[in-house]
Amino acid sequence: MASDEDVSSMADLSVEEWIGILHGSEPVKRTAAAVCLGSAVGQADGELLAQLSKETCLYTRLAICESLERGGRETARKMAASLGKIGSNQHKKLPARVSAKKSFPLPRDLMARSLGKMDTSVFPVLLEVLEKGKTEQILECLDAVGYLAFYHRELDTEENGRKVMSVSDRLGDNPMIQWKLILCLSAFSCWESRSYLSRFAGEPSILGEEARRSLHILESRPSDIV
Repeated sequence: MASDEDVSSMADLSVEEWIGILHGSEPVKRTAAAVCLGSAVGQADGELLAQLSKETCLYTRLAICESLERGGRETARKMAASLGKIGSNQHKKLPARVSAKKSFPLPRDLMARSLGKMDTSVFPVLLEVLEKGKTEQILECLDAVGYLAFYHRELDTEENGRKVMSVSDRLGDNPMIQWKLILCLSAFSCWESRSYLSRFAGEPSILGEEARRSLHILESRPSDIV
């Protein structure tokens, strides 16, 4: 963990110097450099991602992610390329139990978690991933899409809901995709979303339980589709 003093001691350095320290051997200094690079994320997002892919220090990883979250669409596109590739905390199989959270679960994939915390202006980038990405990317991107839309209700539009639902047309036979989509749709109140959830809601399975949970969340929130 870097202190405020550690960060302020680097404040007058150049972006190139921060990048050099980011790739250095001292973890506290790497963390401080990662914090500083948040002010120049558009110039350094590639370097931040490169370090994140090999970083072992928790506080440095967190600092890198927080700086990346300050980026715009181009940064989000670079981040999206790493969906499902950094860390090993992603879901590999269907869970045994339904989520106990009353809100949207925090994504487990590191990149999905950060993408879900970014400004809503990056949302079109996430929809691009759902349309053109690989299955491993789409699995994690659904979490980011759902998380971002759940906490930014202006994203809950019929158009966005249809674009999310298009994943089921291409990958709808994949149980993991079905599960992630059911979770994601708790943030989208369009007719297509409710219809899809209702298809699973009667099943005595984890998919059925999650579908019932998503429908309950939608029913407990006021409908205000734009």
